Amino acid sequence: MPGARLAPALGVSTDETTCAPERSVPWMAILASIAALVVMWPLVTWILLAVWTSVFVRPLHARVAHALGDRPRVAAWLVVIFIVVLFVPIALVATGLTLDAIELVRRFISSEQVQSLVTGNDSVGRSPRDLMQLVVGQSGRALTLAAEVAGTAARLVMGLVVLFGGLYTLLIQGGRLYAWLEQHVPLPTPAFRRLAGAFVETGRGLFIGTLGAGLAQAGVATILFLALGVPQAFALGLLVLAASVLHLIGTFIVWGPVAIGLFAEGRTTAGIILLAGGVFVISSIDNFVRPYLARRGQLQLPTLLVLVAIFGGLQVFGAKGVLLGPLLLRLAKEGLAIWREARQSEPARC
Repeated sequence: MPGARLAPALGVSTDETTCAPERSVPWMAILASIAALVVMWPLVTWILLAVWTSVFVRPLHARVAHALGDRPRVAAWLVVIFIVVLFVPIALVATGLTLDAIELVRRFISSEQVQSLVTGNDSVGRSPRDLMQLVVGQSGRALTLAAEVAGTAARLVMGLVVLFGGLYTLLIQGGRLYAWLEQHVPLPTPAFRRLAGAFVETGRGLFIGTLGAGLAQAGVATILFLALGVPQAFALGLLVLAASVLHLIGTFIVWGPVAIGLFAEGRTTAGIILLAGGVFVISSIDNFVRPYLARRGQLQLPTLLVLVAIFGGLQVFGAKGVLLGPLLLRLAKEGLAIWREARQSEPARC
């Protein structure tokens, strides 16, 4: 045994090691589990998404792997398909928007106002020296912004690695991991299975609610873009669907700059309509559609409680709360039901 070989090296006799009090073992396990949760906490959203996605994809993976007889290869292809379906439309839209932004910047730089600023025209009131001082004064802010963008990009890359790597691993070894948890988690097997069922149920409800709310927001946004004559309305609508994953402020990332662009072009009425529609319709519809659809996705919580869980989770956990709020509330409900049933069965055993 490794412990028997390690004890003499530490100056401890084998008898003392084997007679160590067992009361310390549970505390060691609890502290180690808490440490593991602390380490995983920054990536908990991606971990949950990986687990829930693997649960939904597992039946398809099992059927295809049974037909082909190669579980790892099938899992790899499913992950690749998932990446393509998720990112190719976003990449196409982002490419189109980037080209439009480059064209907009080119027109702005070639405008008379900017040329007057660079040449130091008195009508603008700026000299090249003033322009240089302005650039130097803003360099610190630009570096801070660049650092924040780089940090966000790094966190996004790490999260995606956890999502796709976790999906691949769970498709292959998910059953083994579940069996290990069932044996080692300090809960009776029936209670563990019921909590696991509540966990899967929450993921299904949130998936249906999130996707349904995103489609509703994207549909309304696309209609507004088309009615106002915004170029690439369908591409922007697809981008709204992708951004809707970020609760409350996600869609603003898309329709906000579009509204600013309408104001910059002198289309004040169109800008006001889009701004009002974005605030009172596109962003607000998520607050009501998401909880309702989550409930329709067989999430065993009343719609009001789902709404409270999402809002409360956002205030306590930030963006993670969109998933953690309903999940913790659903697990608490199932845990109380298990406890109540156990108390009711105690007199019968006595």
